[in-house]
Amino acid sequence: MTTANFSNENNDLIAMPFGELESFMASINEKRFRAGQIFRAIHKQGLLNIDEVTSISLVLRKILQEKTTNLAITIDKVFISTDGTRKYQLKTHDGHIVESVFIPNASSKGRNTICISSQIGCAMGCTFCATAAMKLVRQLEPSEIVSQIYVVINDLKSSAWKNPQIDDSHEESKDARIIHNIVYMGMGEPLHNYENVKRSIELLCDQKGLGYAAKRITVSSCGVVKNIERLGKETDVHIAISLNATKDEVRNKIMPVNKKWDIAALLKACKNFPIKTRRRITFEYVLLKDINDSNEDANKLVELLKSFKCKINLIPFNEHPLSPFKRPVQNRVLEFQNILIKSNLSVFIRSTRGDDVDAACGMLGAKKLEDARENI
Repeated sequence: MTTANFSNENNDLIAMPFGELESFMASINEKRFRAGQIFRAIHKQGLLNIDEVTSISLVLRKILQEKTTNLAITIDKVFISTDGTRKYQLKTHDGHIVESVFIPNASSKGRNTICISSQIGCAMGCTFCATAAMKLVRQLEPSEIVSQIYVVINDLKSSAWKNPQIDDSHEESKDARIIHNIVYMGMGEPLHNYENVKRSIELLCDQKGLGYAAKRITVSSCGVVKNIERLGKETDVHIAISLNATKDEVRNKIMPVNKKWDIAALLKACKNFPIKTRRRITFEYVLLKDINDSNEDANKLVELLKSFKCKINLIPFNEHPLSPFKRPVQNRVLEFQNILIKSNLSVFIRSTRGDDVDAACGMLGAKKLEDARENI
């Protein structure tokens, strides 16, 4: 993975990759090995306050407080769903709220996923998504992106969280991962914040930190075409494309990004996305009642995707008061799926998780969605 073209003008300590941190240590006349101590403390142990890094001296801690910035987010509230999903409302250094979602047993029993945000709000304007109602406030910095993961891990450890689906007699090693997969599917469009997202991936994959394999990370995009192929060439992560329509006239209405990059341009970029052996592109398709859920749409989707090495996630719309759409009935969803299956496409229906705490797909709208519910 190539180094992100990221400018760290404020000496954001958490955003410094190991090599940059080594150079910074040298610039303040400290031995380079201190970089390893600090990097591991932040990115492996999740110590986001430099005062907690007791492996370095008080003097160095004070110097770092004076010469660097700390943009780590903090936990404001935690909402726990009846299905075990945990929605975290997190506060940024300048007082904004972003949301992350911890989903136990997401991909399989014992395999947990975190859904993280890349922006405060979103500029894409997708009409089925609660976050779009916030508009775009600002980009999240790399430190704000990775610290979502670190604070959630710290919270789960401090609360002695245990997966109820794992046998108590099974003793995991103390270094066993709580979070196995990372998906950039929270608030915001990751490819609209490309450099910061790329830097965050670099930090998460560093073996001196948490050392995630790139295949455990998925970046979702609504179709920022100019950065799709770039992501594939500059990282080894998976990509998930929110397609959600088979005709431009429909996609234009529900996803304004389509007016700039239409379906043909989007699929061309996906064709150019480098795919490693045994990997596939994921296409996500939110099913909206009487909008994009007809048999005609299903057959058109077959035509669009039959030449791709891909899997398709069907997502029955999670209704919320910031969007006018409705969820199709289950039989309609199953019939849509069956048309795809009969054409030998790999297709799954995404189960709804955490909808009772507004943590399901398309429902991350922070306070605005809560206020809307109160006014119903």
